[in-house]
Amino acid sequence: MDMKEIIKNCQLTEEEMQEYLRVTKKIDHKEDHRRAYRTMMNKTRRKLLKFIGTNIKTSEQIKNTFHEEEGQLIYHLSMLEQLLYIMNTKSGWKATPRGIGFLNNAIMGD
Repeated sequence: MDMKEIIKNCQLTEEEMQEYLRVTKKIDHKEDHRRAYRTMMNKTRRKLLKFIGTNIKTSEQIKNTFHEEEGQLIYHLSMLEQLLYIMNTKSGWKATPRGIGFLNNAIMGD
């Protein structure tokens, strides 16, 4: 999937996309790669990102699907959010172009 297709599949509004682009300009790519590797080694985080995918998921939908303690679930979501793979928006959790790109380009064993 190329970048145009990733952006087309992204559910971010124009305002959310502008915020995403503003934040991603400041990324230290070397540190970002290390952080992504550590973060995405966790199976629950990979499953969360796959679940959100190119959709919008409410916190309630996530809680009903992932039977984890709420604190643990919030922690995993925040790790994905810090990596800029997902955003918590007014309408729910959405994958960013980085998150969708990861889903389409990374080969993970689950």
